[in-house]
Amino acid sequence: MARGYEELKLDGLTLRGVSRGGVETCLMVPELGLMFDVGMCPRGAIKFDRVLVSHGHADHLGGLFYLLSQRSLMRRGAPDVYVPREILEPLQTIAAQWSAIEDFELPVRFWPCDPEQAIALGDGLEALPLRSVHRVASLAYVISRTTQRLRSEFVGRPGPELAQLRRSGVRLTSPESTPILCVSGDTQIELFLGDARVRQSRVLVHEVTAWDGKRDRASTREWGHTHVDEMIACAERFEGDTLVLVHRSLRHSRADAERIVRERFPATIRDKVVVFGY
Repeated sequence: MARGYEELKLDGLTLRGVSRGGVETCLMVPELGLMFDVGMCPRGAIKFDRVLVSHGHADHLGGLFYLLSQRSLMRRGAPDVYVPREILEPLQTIAAQWSAIEDFELPVRFWPCDPEQAIALGDGLEALPLRSVHRVASLAYVISRTTQRLRSEFVGRPGPELAQLRRSGVRLTSPESTPILCVSGDTQIELFLGDARVRQSRVLVHEVTAWDGKRDRASTREWGHTHVDEMIACAERFEGDTLVLVHRSLRHSRADAERIVRERFPATIRDKVVVFGY
């Protein structure tokens, strides 16, 4: 944490940032050129030109206007900030007021997002917002990469034959989309339970805020979050490679969370589970 953030490398992606419940959440993925939420604008956040915002709570979005001000000073231009449609107008109003306070226009392009309306990110990448289950309007994002794959009927054929078919105009490939990352934002467990696209993502970054009986399931759900008992009960339904648990409350240490993973998560899923956050 000397750099001001934590870093985790997995499945060809780097997950970099900060995530503590009620304090700060900002997750950066440099290989995708994407940042999820802003937190208090930790070190490295300024360089990201595309930000996907889960919801408007201050621990996820409080540093946005500082980020915009710093980008302006560094002449980095306006970032594309994707937000739940419900908070677009308030953010535009705040941006105008901050611009008046700063005495220059803060550079930003806000894009309103609706559930199930895909966002084309270029280079075969797409972000699909999903409605998550929180106290306020909130979104999870599934990031998919589309590549061209050899169609099944041509698999195993020799190269010269494939080349001849290609020259004759035969279409040898078809697009295949793979969900490589899902970031849940703040949510109750219903997001995980109700949407196979979340469970099938190669890497799933999912919140687990409460980790013991100090706050039970009912009170955790009341605040729109997931309790570890709920995740333990359904974790075996995860079909991807790595389940990254974030947004841990300050009530719980990382060591305690890692112990709970070792001792309480089913053996069939345990090796896929990673605790993230200082």
